[in-house]
Amino acid sequence: MRAVKHPGKCRLCGELKELTPEHIPPKSAFNINNITVLPFEEVCKTLTGADGRMPWDINGLKGKVQQGGHKKYCLCKECNNNTGNWYMRAYTDFAKTVNAIIQIEHLLPGNTYSFTIKDLYPLRVFKAMMTMICDLNNDCLGDSNLRDFLMTKESNIIDTSKYSLYMYLVSPQAVRMSGISAQVHIDDPKNPVLVSEMSAYPIGFAMYLDKPKDYTPFGLNVDCFADADYNTKCNVQFSGIPYLDINSQFPIDFRSKDDIINCIVANEESME
Repeated sequence: MRAVKHPGKCRLCGELKELTPEHIPPKSAFNINNITVLPFEEVCKTLTGADGRMPWDINGLKGKVQQGGHKKYCLCKECNNNTGNWYMRAYTDFAKTVNAIIQIEHLLPGNTYSFTIKDLYPLRVFKAMMTMICDLNNDCLGDSNLRDFLMTKESNIIDTSKYSLYMYLVSPQAVRMSGISAQVHIDDPKNPVLVSEMSAYPIGFAMYLDKPKDYTPFGLNVDCFADADYNTKCNVQFSGIPYLDINSQFPIDFRSKDDIINCIVANEESME
């Protein structure tokens, strides 16, 4: 009997199977460069300013270098192949088109842009994004309805009041991925914002779980993509989508380096 090299619970179908390596995002969507994956205790050093370290400085931190892009053992072979064929090809085409727009139009982080992408499959792109969010979390977020939505190729039945997806552009060399985390705001500490983020050039997106009605996330809401049919291809206008910079490992933190430095200085002055 052949030994199972990577046994585990598939994060999509939920079954115990042999898991296969999956590039997140797809390898052909610019996920080809070596990256350093930091364990939680090393990430914490970038958040606390240990040894005077700035949040964007990971030099000297102990991490694991992954050759040829970010990849994980998340899905079984069947789910990996199905989502790759059904959704990830459309996402890859989308990422390549966005990259071309950034390069040709010389877009710069810190600004907001509008453009039209032709021949886009909205539902396939939406489902690709949600599949990657599930890759970063456990067992399809424990939701059988979400599992059915992703495992049924042509389904467009999803509760977008529960799962709200926001997209933005992100700068080169920017990679930040996190499972569901709670963002607590000083003004409303009793109502944390639950979010999972997947950001890797040229596209970032964040999925908000039961987003508070009075909370305005970064990015452009793309929940309407889920309303399309699987075979619907159309021209999509992206109006007012921000091009954001990533300077910390903290989820949905899009402060500039100057903003971070000013915040550090202000905190130090308040403690004197």
